[in-house]
Amino acid sequence: MTFEDSLAVFHVGAPKCGSSALQSAWSVRPDRASRTGHRVRYIGAAKVRGLVMPLRGRAVSHAAALSPYGYVSMPDPGREVGASPFAAFLQREMARAHRGGYIPFFSNEGWIRRPEIFASLLADLGHPPVTVLAFLRPPLTWMNAAFWQWGVWSRPCFDDWLRAWRCPYSFGADLAAWVRIPNVRLQVAPVGQDAVAYTDALFQTSSQPSRQRHRTGSAAQIGFLLRNRRFRPDTHRAEIEFLLQRRSAAGPMLRRAWAIAPHHVETLQEIAQTQRQKLERVLPATQAEAICDDPFWASPYPYHPEIEKGPAQLDDLDELRIFAGRLLSGSWPADATLGELDRLIAKRLDTLLHKDRCGRWRAALFGAPSRRSATLTLRGDPGNAS
Repeated sequence: MTFEDSLAVFHVGAPKCGSSALQSAWSVRPDRASRTGHRVRYIGAAKVRGLVMPLRGRAVSHAAALSPYGYVSMPDPGREVGASPFAAFLQREMARAHRGGYIPFFSNEGWIRRPEIFASLLADLGHPPVTVLAFLRPPLTWMNAAFWQWGVWSRPCFDDWLRAWRCPYSFGADLAAWVRIPNVRLQVAPVGQDAVAYTDALFQTSSQPSRQRHRTGSAAQIGFLLRNRRFRPDTHRAEIEFLLQRRSAAGPMLRRAWAIAPHHVETLQEIAQTQRQKLERVLPATQAEAICDDPFWASPYPYHPEIEKGPAQLDDLDELRIFAGRLLSGSWPADATLGELDRLIAKRLDTLLHKDRCGRWRAALFGAPSRRSATLTLRGDPGNAS
Protein backbone atom coordinates (compact mmCIF):
# COMPACT_ATOMS: atom_id res chain seq x y z
CA MET A 1 0.00 0.00 0.00
CA THR A 2 1.20 3.52 -0.83
CA PHE A 3 0.14 6.93 0.38
CA GLU A 4 -1.97 7.41 -2.75
CA ASP A 5 -4.04 4.33 -1.85
CA SER A 6 -4.99 5.75 1.55
CA LEU A 7 -8.51 6.83 2.38
CA ALA A 8 -7.07 9.18 5.02
CA VAL A 9 -3.82 10.20 6.70
CA PHE A 10 -3.61 10.46 10.49
CA HIS A 11 -0.68 12.32 12.05
CA VAL A 12 -0.72 10.92 15.58
CA GLY A 13 2.26 12.64 17.22
CA ALA A 14 4.16 11.99 19.34
CA PRO A 15 3.81 15.13 21.47
CA LYS A 16 6.97 17.27 21.71
CA CYS A 17 8.09 15.86 18.36
CA GLY A 18 7.53 18.60 15.79
CA SER A 19 3.72 18.62 15.92
CA SER A 20 3.40 22.40 16.26
CA ALA A 21 5.60 23.02 13.23
CA LEU A 22 3.68 20.50 11.12
CA GLN A 23 0.26 21.76 12.15
CA SER A 24 1.32 25.37 11.64
CA ALA A 25 2.65 24.73 8.11
CA TRP A 26 -0.51 22.90 7.01
CA SER A 27 -2.82 25.40 8.70
CA VAL A 28 -1.34 28.20 6.61
CA ARG A 29 -1.79 26.24 3.38
CA PRO A 30 -4.28 23.42 3.99
CA ASP A 31 -5.06 22.46 0.37
CA ARG A 32 -2.24 21.03 -1.73
CA ALA A 33 -1.76 18.95 -4.85
CA SER A 34 0.87 16.23 -4.95
CA ARG A 35 3.18 15.76 -7.89
CA THR A 36 1.25 12.56 -8.65
CA GLY A 37 -1.96 14.56 -9.14
CA HIS A 38 -3.62 13.67 -5.83
CA ARG A 39 -5.21 16.37 -3.69
CA VAL A 40 -4.48 16.51 0.04
CA ARG A 41 -6.67 18.58 2.37
CA TYR A 42 -5.72 19.36 5.97
CA ILE A 43 -8.80 19.29 8.22
CA GLY A 44 -9.09 21.24 11.47
CA ALA A 45 -11.82 21.47 14.07
CA ALA A 46 -13.52 24.10 16.21
CA LYS A 47 -16.03 23.96 19.04
CA VAL A 48 -19.15 25.94 18.20
CA ARG A 49 -21.89 26.03 20.85
CA GLY A 50 -20.71 22.78 22.34
CA LEU A 51 -20.36 20.93 19.03
CA VAL A 52 -17.17 19.98 17.19
CA MET A 53 -17.35 21.42 13.71
CA PRO A 54 -14.93 20.79 10.83
CA LEU A 55 -12.69 23.49 9.42
CA ARG A 56 -11.69 23.15 5.78
CA GLY A 57 -9.90 25.26 3.20
CA ARG A 58 -9.76 28.98 3.97
CA ALA A 59 -11.54 28.40 7.30
CA VAL A 60 -8.43 26.54 8.50
CA SER A 61 -5.99 29.35 7.74
CA HIS A 62 -8.47 31.93 9.04
CA ALA A 63 -8.80 30.08 12.36
CA ALA A 64 -5.04 29.56 12.62
CA ALA A 65 -4.49 33.31 12.30
CA LEU A 66 -6.91 33.81 15.18
CA SER A 67 -5.25 31.19 17.41
CA PRO A 68 -2.48 32.28 19.80
CA TYR A 69 -0.67 29.09 18.84
CA GLY A 70 -0.65 29.83 15.11
CA TYR A 71 -2.36 26.61 14.03
CA VAL A 72 -5.45 24.45 14.38
CA SER A 73 -5.66 20.68 14.68
CA MET A 74 -8.16 18.00 15.71
CA PRO A 75 -9.73 17.17 19.09
CA ASP A 76 -8.38 14.53 21.44
CA PRO A 77 -11.05 11.83 21.99
CA GLY A 78 -11.69 10.92 25.59
CA ARG A 79 -10.54 14.31 26.87
CA GLU A 80 -11.92 17.03 24.63
CA VAL A 81 -14.71 15.08 23.00
CA GLY A 82 -16.39 11.72 23.53
CA ALA A 83 -15.09 8.74 21.59
CA SER A 84 -18.42 8.07 19.81
CA PRO A 85 -19.03 11.64 18.57
CA PHE A 86 -15.39 11.80 17.54
CA ALA A 87 -15.63 8.57 15.52
CA ALA A 88 -18.79 9.82 13.81
CA PHE A 89 -17.09 13.14 13.04
CA LEU A 90 -14.11 11.44 11.38
CA GLN A 91 -16.30 9.02 9.45
CA ARG A 92 -18.29 11.91 8.00
CA GLU A 93 -15.15 13.75 6.98
CA MET A 94 -13.62 10.66 5.39
CA ALA A 95 -16.84 9.99 3.44
CA ARG A 96 -16.96 13.61 2.29
CA ALA A 97 -13.32 13.42 1.17
CA HIS A 98 -13.98 10.22 -0.79
CA ARG A 99 -16.87 11.87 -2.60
CA GLY A 100 -14.80 15.00 -3.23
CA GLY A 101 -11.81 13.10 -4.60
CA TYR A 102 -9.20 14.24 -2.06
CA ILE A 103 -7.22 12.63 0.77
CA PRO A 104 -8.04 14.14 4.18
CA PHE A 105 -5.12 14.85 6.50
CA PHE A 106 -5.94 14.88 10.24
CA SER A 107 -3.51 15.73 13.06
CA ASN A 108 -3.40 15.53 16.83
CA GLU A 109 -0.17 14.93 18.73
CA GLY A 110 -1.92 12.85 21.40
CA TRP A 111 -3.51 10.28 19.09
CA ILE A 112 -0.47 8.05 19.35
CA ARG A 113 -1.96 6.94 22.70
CA ARG A 114 -5.42 6.26 21.22
CA PRO A 115 -5.01 3.23 18.94
CA GLU A 116 -8.02 1.43 20.43
CA ILE A 117 -10.38 4.26 19.43
CA PHE A 118 -9.12 4.22 15.86
CA ALA A 119 -9.16 0.43 15.72
CA SER A 120 -12.89 0.49 16.48
CA LEU A 121 -13.55 3.38 14.09
CA LEU A 122 -11.72 1.71 11.19
CA ALA A 123 -13.35 -1.65 11.90
CA ASP A 124 -16.77 0.01 11.54
CA LEU A 125 -15.63 1.25 8.11
CA GLY A 126 -14.43 -2.19 7.03
CA HIS A 127 -10.74 -1.43 7.60
CA PRO A 128 -10.03 0.89 4.68
CA PRO A 129 -6.35 1.58 3.88
CA VAL A 130 -5.01 4.54 5.90
CA THR A 131 -1.58 6.07 6.51
CA VAL A 132 -0.54 6.74 10.11
CA LEU A 133 2.33 9.20 10.52
CA ALA A 134 4.41 9.56 13.69
CA PHE A 135 7.67 11.18 14.80
CA LEU A 136 9.75 10.10 17.77
CA ARG A 137 12.67 11.31 19.85
CA PRO A 138 14.65 9.36 22.48
CA PRO A 139 13.13 9.10 25.96
CA LEU A 140 15.90 11.00 27.74
CA THR A 141 15.50 14.27 25.84
CA TRP A 142 11.75 13.76 25.42
CA MET A 143 11.22 13.39 29.17
CA ASN A 144 13.09 16.64 29.82
CA ALA A 145 10.92 18.50 27.28
CA ALA A 146 7.72 16.87 28.55
CA PHE A 147 8.50 17.78 32.17
CA TRP A 148 8.78 21.49 31.36
CA GLN A 149 5.73 21.38 29.08
CA TRP A 150 3.41 19.58 31.52
CA GLY A 151 4.93 18.17 34.68
CA VAL A 152 6.49 21.22 36.34
CA TRP A 153 3.19 23.11 36.53
CA SER A 154 1.70 20.56 38.92
CA ARG A 155 4.77 18.66 40.18
CA PRO A 156 7.80 21.01 40.34
CA CYS A 157 10.26 18.24 41.29
CA PHE A 158 11.39 16.08 38.36
CA ASP A 159 12.02 13.08 40.65
CA ASP A 160 8.44 13.24 41.96
CA TRP A 161 7.06 13.56 38.43
CA LEU A 162 9.20 10.68 37.19
CA ARG A 163 8.05 8.43 40.04
CA ALA A 164 4.41 9.35 39.52
CA TRP A 165 4.60 8.62 35.77
CA ARG A 166 2.42 11.59 34.99
CA CYS A 167 3.49 11.44 31.34
CA PRO A 168 5.10 8.06 30.59
CA TYR A 169 7.09 7.36 27.46
CA SER A 170 5.21 4.39 26.02
CA PHE A 171 5.35 5.21 22.33
CA GLY A 172 6.98 1.96 21.26
CA ALA A 173 4.13 -0.02 22.79
CA ASP A 174 1.60 2.47 21.41
CA LEU A 175 2.89 2.07 17.85
CA ALA A 176 2.88 -1.70 18.24
CA ALA A 177 -0.88 -1.41 18.88
CA TRP A 178 -1.31 0.78 15.79
CA VAL A 179 0.49 -1.80 13.65
CA ARG A 180 -2.02 -4.46 14.67
CA ILE A 181 -4.87 -2.53 13.02
CA PRO A 182 -5.51 -4.06 9.57
CA ASN A 183 -4.66 -1.97 6.51
CA VAL A 184 -2.71 0.64 8.48
CA ARG A 185 0.44 1.83 6.74
CA LEU A 186 2.68 3.15 9.53
CA GLN A 187 5.32 5.79 8.72
CA VAL A 188 7.62 6.65 11.62
CA ALA A 189 10.60 8.99 11.49
CA PRO A 190 12.95 10.60 14.02
CA VAL A 191 12.04 14.13 15.03
CA GLY A 192 15.40 15.37 13.74
CA GLN A 193 14.14 14.50 10.26
CA ASP A 194 12.08 17.77 10.24
CA ALA A 195 8.42 16.84 10.39
CA VAL A 196 7.34 19.43 7.80
CA ALA A 197 9.89 18.43 5.17
CA TYR A 198 9.38 14.70 5.80
CA THR A 199 5.61 15.02 5.37
CA ASP A 200 5.97 16.99 2.15
CA ALA A 201 8.32 14.33 0.81
CA LEU A 202 5.87 11.58 1.77
CA PHE A 203 2.92 13.35 0.13
CA GLN A 204 5.03 14.70 -2.76
CA THR A 205 3.72 18.18 -2.01
CA SER A 206 5.61 21.44 -1.63
CA SER A 207 5.43 24.21 0.96
CA GLN A 208 7.43 26.99 2.53
CA PRO A 209 9.30 25.93 5.69
CA SER A 210 7.37 26.80 8.83
CA ARG A 211 8.95 29.12 11.35
CA GLN A 212 6.66 27.81 14.05
CA ARG A 213 8.41 25.77 16.72
CA HIS A 214 7.41 25.02 20.28
CA ARG A 215 10.78 24.58 21.89
CA THR A 216 11.51 24.17 25.57
CA GLY A 217 11.99 27.63 27.03
CA SER A 218 15.01 28.92 28.89
CA ALA A 219 15.48 28.30 32.59
CA ALA A 220 15.02 32.04 33.16
CA GLN A 221 11.69 32.00 31.32
CA ILE A 222 10.37 28.94 33.15
CA GLY A 223 11.49 30.38 36.48
CA PHE A 224 9.67 33.64 35.80
CA LEU A 225 6.48 31.82 34.79
CA LEU A 226 6.58 29.61 37.88
CA ARG A 227 6.89 32.71 40.06
CA ASN A 228 4.12 34.48 38.13
CA ARG A 229 1.54 31.77 37.54
CA ARG A 230 -1.15 34.06 36.14
CA PHE A 231 0.76 33.93 32.84
CA ARG A 232 0.97 30.10 32.84
CA PRO A 233 -1.76 28.97 35.24
CA ASP A 234 -1.77 25.26 34.45
CA THR A 235 -0.54 22.42 32.29
CA HIS A 236 -2.58 23.25 29.22
CA ARG A 237 -2.64 27.02 28.80
CA ALA A 238 0.66 27.78 27.06
CA GLU A 239 -0.29 30.90 25.08
CA ILE A 240 2.43 32.93 26.79
CA GLU A 241 5.17 30.53 25.63
CA PHE A 242 4.25 31.02 21.98
CA LEU A 243 4.22 34.79 22.46
CA LEU A 244 7.64 34.68 24.10
CA GLN A 245 9.04 32.57 21.27
CA ARG A 246 7.82 35.12 18.76
CA ARG A 247 9.33 38.00 20.75
CA SER A 248 12.60 36.41 21.86
CA ALA A 249 13.87 34.65 18.71
CA ALA A 250 17.07 36.69 18.61
CA GLY A 251 19.59 37.63 21.26
CA PRO A 252 22.19 35.97 23.49
CA MET A 253 21.70 32.33 24.28
CA LEU A 254 20.24 31.44 27.65
CA ARG A 255 20.51 28.02 29.20
CA ARG A 256 17.45 25.98 28.34
CA ALA A 257 15.38 24.53 31.12
CA TRP A 258 16.99 21.23 32.09
CA ALA A 259 15.81 18.78 34.75
CA ILE A 260 17.86 15.61 34.19
CA ALA A 261 20.73 14.82 36.56
CA PRO A 262 23.20 11.92 36.31
CA HIS A 263 21.18 9.77 38.73
CA HIS A 264 18.19 9.87 36.35
CA VAL A 265 20.05 8.41 33.40
CA GLU A 266 19.83 4.74 34.34
CA THR A 267 16.04 4.89 34.74
CA LEU A 268 15.60 6.72 31.46
CA GLN A 269 17.89 4.34 29.60
CA GLU A 270 15.88 1.35 30.88
CA ILE A 271 12.81 2.99 29.35
CA ALA A 272 14.74 3.60 26.14
CA GLN A 273 15.84 0.00 25.79
CA THR A 274 12.34 -1.35 26.46
CA GLN A 275 10.71 0.96 23.93
CA ARG A 276 13.49 0.45 21.38
CA GLN A 277 12.95 -3.32 21.46
CA LYS A 278 9.23 -2.81 20.84
CA LEU A 279 9.95 -0.49 17.90
CA GLU A 280 12.44 -2.89 16.34
CA ARG A 281 9.85 -5.69 16.47
CA VAL A 282 7.09 -3.76 14.69
CA LEU A 283 8.78 -1.28 12.33
CA PRO A 284 10.47 -1.96 9.01
CA ALA A 285 14.22 -2.20 9.47
CA THR A 286 14.92 1.10 7.67
CA GLN A 287 12.51 3.05 9.87
CA ALA A 288 13.73 1.42 13.08
CA GLU A 289 17.34 2.11 12.14
CA ALA A 290 16.64 5.77 11.33
CA ILE A 291 14.95 6.30 14.69
CA CYS A 292 17.37 4.35 16.86
CA ASP A 293 20.46 5.78 15.19
CA ASP A 294 20.39 8.55 17.79
CA PRO A 295 22.97 7.57 20.46
CA PHE A 296 20.56 8.50 23.24
CA TRP A 297 18.62 5.33 22.40
CA ALA A 298 21.63 3.05 22.81
CA SER A 299 24.21 4.47 25.20
CA PRO A 300 23.67 3.46 28.84
CA TYR A 301 25.28 6.66 30.18
CA PRO A 302 25.01 9.50 27.64
CA TYR A 303 26.67 12.16 29.78
CA HIS A 304 26.51 15.22 27.60
CA PRO A 305 27.27 18.72 28.98
CA GLU A 306 23.70 19.40 30.11
CA ILE A 307 23.62 16.29 32.29
CA GLU A 308 27.05 17.04 33.73
CA LYS A 309 25.90 20.55 34.68
CA GLY A 310 22.86 19.15 36.43
CA PRO A 311 19.40 20.71 36.67
CA ALA A 312 19.19 24.33 35.55
CA GLN A 313 18.86 27.07 38.16
CA LEU A 314 15.49 28.78 37.70
CA ASP A 315 16.28 31.95 39.67
CA ASP A 316 19.67 32.91 38.25
CA LEU A 317 19.68 36.73 38.41
CA ASP A 318 22.21 37.19 35.61
CA GLU A 319 20.15 35.06 33.23
CA LEU A 320 16.95 36.83 34.25
CA ARG A 321 18.61 40.16 33.35
CA ILE A 322 19.36 38.82 29.86
CA PHE A 323 15.81 37.53 29.54
CA ALA A 324 14.48 40.91 30.65
CA GLY A 325 16.71 42.68 28.16
CA ARG A 326 14.95 40.90 25.30
CA LEU A 327 11.56 42.15 26.40
CA LEU A 328 12.04 45.53 28.05
CA SER A 329 12.72 48.77 26.28
CA GLY A 330 14.83 51.34 28.07
CA SER A 331 16.90 50.49 31.12
CA TRP A 332 16.40 49.48 34.72
CA PRO A 333 18.55 49.80 37.84
CA ALA A 334 21.71 47.71 37.60
CA ASP A 335 21.08 46.47 41.12
CA ALA A 336 17.45 45.46 40.43
CA THR A 337 16.41 42.45 42.49
CA LEU A 338 14.72 39.33 41.19
CA GLY A 339 11.35 40.60 42.40
CA GLU A 340 11.82 44.01 40.77
CA LEU A 341 12.75 42.43 37.44
CA ASP A 342 9.75 40.10 37.68
CA ARG A 343 7.44 43.09 38.13
CA LEU A 344 8.92 44.92 35.14
CA ILE A 345 8.70 41.82 32.94
CA ALA A 346 5.12 41.12 34.05
CA LYS A 347 4.04 44.66 33.19
CA ARG A 348 5.63 44.35 29.74
CA LEU A 349 4.00 40.96 29.11
CA ASP A 350 0.57 42.32 29.98
CA THR A 351 1.05 44.93 27.26
CA LEU A 352 2.40 42.43 24.73
CA LEU A 353 -0.43 39.96 25.37
CA HIS A 354 -3.05 42.64 24.84
CA LYS A 355 -1.43 43.81 21.60
CA ASP A 356 -0.99 40.24 20.39
CA ARG A 357 -4.63 39.33 21.01
CA CYS A 358 -5.95 42.51 19.40
CA GLY A 359 -3.67 42.05 16.41
CA ARG A 360 -4.74 38.45 15.86
CA TRP A 361 -8.42 39.29 16.02
CA ARG A 362 -8.03 42.21 13.62
CA ALA A 363 -6.03 40.10 11.16
CA ALA A 364 -8.26 37.03 11.38
CA LEU A 365 -11.60 38.83 11.34
CA PHE A 366 -10.90 41.55 8.82
CA GLY A 367 -14.01 41.68 6.69
CA ALA A 368 -15.74 38.89 8.64
CA PRO A 369 -19.00 39.50 10.56
CA SER A 370 -18.22 39.59 14.28
CA ARG A 371 -21.30 37.47 15.12
CA ARG A 372 -19.63 34.48 13.39
CA SER A 373 -16.73 34.41 15.84
CA ALA A 374 -18.50 35.18 19.10
CA THR A 375 -18.89 31.54 20.18
CA LEU A 376 -15.86 30.07 18.42
CA THR A 377 -13.36 28.16 20.55
CA LEU A 378 -10.36 26.86 18.67
CA ARG A 379 -8.69 23.56 19.30
CA GLY A 380 -4.99 24.26 19.15
CA ASP A 381 -3.65 23.87 22.66
CA PRO A 382 -0.21 22.20 22.65
CA GLY A 383 -0.76 20.98 26.18
CA ASN A 384 -3.61 18.72 25.15
CA ALA A 385 -1.34 15.75 24.53
CA SER A 386 -0.31 15.32 28.12
